This record gives sequence, C-alpha cells and structure tokens, in this order.
Amino acid sequence: MVSMAAYDENPAELEELKNVTKELAARLSEDRWQIEQLAGLKQLRAYLEKTPLLDMLMYDVTRPDARDYLRRIRKEYWSAGLLILADKNTSPMTYMKPDIHADSLLLKPWSREQAFEVLEEFIREYLRAVQSSQELGEQFYIIDTKEGSIRIPYERICYFEAREKKIYVCAGNEEFAFYHTIDKLAEELPEQFIRCHRGFIVNKFKIRKIMLSQNIICLADGFEVPLSRSYKADVKELGR
Repeated sequence: MVSMAAYDENPAELEELKNVTKELAARLSEDRWQIEQLAGLKQLRAYLEKTPLLDMLMYDVTRPDARDYLRRIRKEYWSAGLLILADKNTSPMTYMKPDIHADSLLLKPWSREQAFEVLEEFIREYLRAVQSSQELGEQFYIIDTKEGSIRIPYERICYFEAREKKIYVCAGNEEFAFYHTIDKLAEELPEQFIRCHRGFIVNKFKIRKIMLSQNIICLADGFEVPLSRSYKADVKELGR
C-alpha cells in the first residue's frame, strides 16, 4: 500500500489533485493507494499524529505557519516523497532548503494538464526509487496486510519485539504488528540487526549506549531494550 497525504488550503484544488493522483496511480502502479485529503493545518496535524508510515506528501506552503510546520514534518517523515504547492508570491527560499528537500513543485494557479504532468513525474520518480532500493539490497522491511504491503525503511527501525504472539516493529514514534516468530525474523534480517534478548532484535545503527552492568541497551529516540546474558557477548563485540 502507498500512503499519501495531500494538504492544500483550497478544497477545490485538493479534490482535483486527488482525482489526478488516483487516475495516475491506477495506470502506473499495481499497489493500493490511500490518499488522505487535508484542507487545513489542524486536520494535517491530527492525521500525522495517528498515521502509519507516510510514503508521499503534497504540501501547500502559501501560508507562513505552514512553512514552519513543514520543517517539523520533514524531520519525522524525511524519507517521504515531497511535492511542494506554491504560488508566485511564495519565495523559493522558503522551500528550496536542504532540510526541506522537495522532490517536485507545482505552482498555483495550475491547470489540470499541468497538474497531470507534474504529478506523473512525481509518482514515477517515487516508484523508481522504491524499485531501485529493493534491487540494491532490500532497504525495506515489508509487512503484508489485507490492504496491501507496508514498506518500512530499515534505517527507520529501532527494534523488533516479540509480544502477545506477534512481532512489533518500532520505527520512531510508530509501531506496527504482524504475525511471525522472532527466531525466523532474526534469520531473515540483514546484518545491521542483532539479537539482544529472546524477545528483542535491535538495529545496530540505532544503538547509543550499552549498559552492561544494568543489562540495558539505549537506542535513538530515547528507547531502551533489555540485554540478556545469552546475547551479551555478541552485543559487547559492537563496542570494540
């Protein structure tokens, strides 16, 4: 499944962007697309507080407060494809910045033909990036659901936890559950993941501190996971 959020202060433009996107997605992709229309910053904030991983974002920067909020969004959803919606009164300096990293731009007022052209390239580029990442070595952990597949970039994953007969994957402030065994999962994951406990697998690149005396591993984003004696020797090697 491809998750897209579209934020625009103009409801009519928002509806047209969704229609164009649905038409292109049906033609260019076999995945199921979930497109959320958000006509205000309040709606956008509420949606992002509960949303799963975000693959693509269309974002209206014509409001000054929206530009400030975009920087906060980009820190959390930095891997999402980003299409900027701007007008001639919006200085390019507000969105052409390294911490924004926009992938595409659509200037208002736009015609349907212009929206179609820009969105087609935006979607094609996203699909190319996904395919390239998969071909270069499985950069995503993929969870299959009834609605489709959820792709979680390995670099966003802090740890996997076996709990309540499921596996829970923690990716920043998001958590996803699926059915699997942690033993099989440990065999399938790439070398950047290491078993530290019978119920936990951690991302080596997320480790910030190993507290051997307390049997705790401190991870990025303030997470802590247990370290058992059975796996202490393997984890200890990481500090050498």
